[in-house]
Amino acid sequence: MQDWYKLARQRTDHILEAIKQQPFIKELMNGTLPSDIFQFYIHQDAMYLAAYKKVLASVGVKCEYEDDTQFFLDSATGIIHVENALHQIFLKENQLVHEPSPTCELYTSYLSRIVANHSLEEALAAVLPCFTIYKEIGDYIQANQTNKENNPFQDWIDTYGGEEFASSVNNAIAITNKYAANASEEVLAKMETAFTKASKLEWMFWNSAYTKEAWKI
Repeated sequence: MQDWYKLARQRTDHILEAIKQQPFIKELMNGTLPSDIFQFYIHQDAMYLAAYKKVLASVGVKCEYEDDTQFFLDSATGIIHVENALHQIFLKENQLVHEPSPTCELYTSYLSRIVANHSLEEALAAVLPCFTIYKEIGDYIQANQTNKENNPFQDWIDTYGGEEFASSVNNAIAITNKYAANASEEVLAKMETAFTKASKLEWMFWNSAYTKEAWKI
C-alpha cells in the first residue's frame, strides 16, 4: 500500500467536514468567537500539547530509521516553541489552568495508551490527525476568511496555515505511509481504527472548547 493516508483521509472526510461546520471554527474564521471560549481552548490546548510532545518523542524512539526518529523528536521540540509563542500572544496575563477537560484527558490518555501498548504503525496513525486536520482547517480558514487584516485570532490561523507547518505535516504523512506499505492487513485495519478515533477526538476537542466542557461532578 503506497498511499495509506490518502485512503484513510477519504474514509474520514465526513469528520473533517463536520469540523469545518462547528461553531468554534466558523466563529474563529470570522473573528467573532467569544474571548472566554478561545481562552478556554488555549488553556486546554496547552495541556494537550504538553502531553502530545511526549507522545511524539515516544513515537520517535520506536521508529526504525534514524531520520524518522529525528523528525518526531524535532516535532516535539517544535511544539514547545509554537506553544510558547502562541501563549505569549493569547494568554497575556492569564495564568494557565491545570485541570484538563474530560475530552482533553480522554484524547491524551488515548494517544499515550496507543503509543505505549500498541504497534508503531498504530501509534503513527493515532498521532497523525493532529498534524493533518490542523493543517486542513488552517488552510480552509485562510481560503475562506475575508478579514485577515482585523481577525483577533489571525496569529493562530497563520500558525497552522503556514508553509513551515505544511512541511511537517507532509513529513508525518510520508513516514506513516512508509511503515504502512509493509504492514499486514490486520495492522492496516488497526491503523485505520486509530486514525478514525483520533480524528473524532479532534472534533470532540473543538466542541468541548466551544461548550467550555467541565466535569459533571
